[in-house]
Amino acid sequence: MAIFQQKRLLCSLGLVLLAPALALACRQRPAPLAAPSLPAGSNVVLITVDTLRADHLSSYGYGRQTSPAIDRLAAEGVRFDQASSQWPKTTPSFASMFTSSYAKDNGIVRKVGLPLPCRFETVAEALKRQGYGTYAVVSNGAVGSDFYFDQGFDTFIQSWKLPHGEGGADPNRAEAVTRLATGVADRIDRRKPFFLWVHYIDPHWPYSPPPPFRDRFQGDRLADPAVEIPVAKGKARQEMMGIGEGQVVDGHRDLAFYVARYDAEIAYTDTEIGRLLAALRAKGLMGRTLTVLTADHGESLGDHHYFFDHGRFGFQSCLRVPLVVHYPGVLKPRVDRDPVELLDLAPTFVETAGARLAGRRWKQGTSLAARLRGLPQPQEAPAKATPPHPGLAYSEAGYELDDHWMKIVRDRRFKLIYAQMLPDQRWTGGDGVRFVLYDLERDPGETHNAAAEHPEDLERLKRALWRWDRAPRFDLATQPPSAACQGERRMDPETEKLLHSLGYL
Repeated sequence: MAIFQQKRLLCSLGLVLLAPALALACRQRPAPLAAPSLPAGSNVVLITVDTLRADHLSSYGYGRQTSPAIDRLAAEGVRFDQASSQWPKTTPSFASMFTSSYAKDNGIVRKVGLPLPCRFETVAEALKRQGYGTYAVVSNGAVGSDFYFDQGFDTFIQSWKLPHGEGGADPNRAEAVTRLATGVADRIDRRKPFFLWVHYIDPHWPYSPPPPFRDRFQGDRLADPAVEIPVAKGKARQEMMGIGEGQVVDGHRDLAFYVARYDAEIAYTDTEIGRLLAALRAKGLMGRTLTVLTADHGESLGDHHYFFDHGRFGFQSCLRVPLVVHYPGVLKPRVDRDPVELLDLAPTFVETAGARLAGRRWKQGTSLAARLRGLPQPQEAPAKATPPHPGLAYSEAGYELDDHWMKIVRDRRFKLIYAQMLPDQRWTGGDGVRFVLYDLERDPGETHNAAAEHPEDLERLKRALWRWDRAPRFDLATQPPSAACQGERRMDPETEKLLHSLGYL
């Protein structure tokens, strides 16, 4: 600092005319940093796609052209290459995303159909308090009003609760969701900023894309018909080591058929996302708007002998999700390759709304506003808050009880899975192996335990995981109980039918 002040003094005395070197030093004075915040009071559009793997999008390097609309959005904005879901199941993932909290602290774990406690403040409620109009169109009953995910929304449309269209058209199809969301956009109150959440479900099992998408990728250069899926006779459904007879489609036992169907669902959904974005542009709703596209979790397509499901393991096939952030004229196109957590989205939205956040923290997350602008993330944390952990991402997964499920921490290169129970260990490091370290750069498929080759990284991530897991439980119950949010709501027949069709019940 003293040297810099001397340079300023010499410049002010005019000695730069006699000292070219000093003149150069004056010209190289550090430029002031741009304000890290996004424009206060910006609109926020959140588009989420159920069961969407990042590595099956063409913008993330996939060999099939599955996602031209998402690719365009990514090319114009910030694409996070290593985004992690906090739990690879819909209800826990969205509970974490909307309350900016980890499952170990909010208690919403393992399965769908758990109510979001009304004493937890949601991002929609926070934005509404900042004067926002709040709107949602959702197509998965796991995040429906039956489970209190409508908290804070002025308008909350649930596609499966609406009458079917002509000819019995599926109201949960992406085209129906786009139509509903476009209709909601027509009713947005333009006198105040808005938050719009649109959730598509199509890539979720069963993979049944409509024509002309259905057979788009069948038999192409990526298809390998030689890999067959074991089929368990007499079973309607199975996920491990094969599938049940009830899951076989048109007699197909080749894995390539189902992967192509999954990719076709992505292509179909991507087309509808393109239509939605075009409609919002045509209505003049994108100019001062932060648009975010992400997913609640990915999908296991036979990876680690786990077929067409998610939630049981903490592998990248289910934890790594796309995250694209777009703001025309504000965010420069770039790729961020460091780990990022989905629970950081809510603080980003709240700060964008104009709220002043101590240490840019809200609940357990940190606003990404500075990072989106290419600036360093703030390191300070407000008192009594979970400290930030730059460069690390934490997740949980599994079906074990009593906090015995898998715990995961990763940095840019390495990922540590802590499997506490024998049934989980058998699918990761083997019986009795609690800690498995994966080198994601050299082994993206997570097939080899690299703990012996990298003992220092193993111990470093172990310490980080212990600090995180053993931290005092974060208290999210900050709101008084409301009369409209007492006890459990009864699941209505339409929601129950939908969850059955998705394999949840």
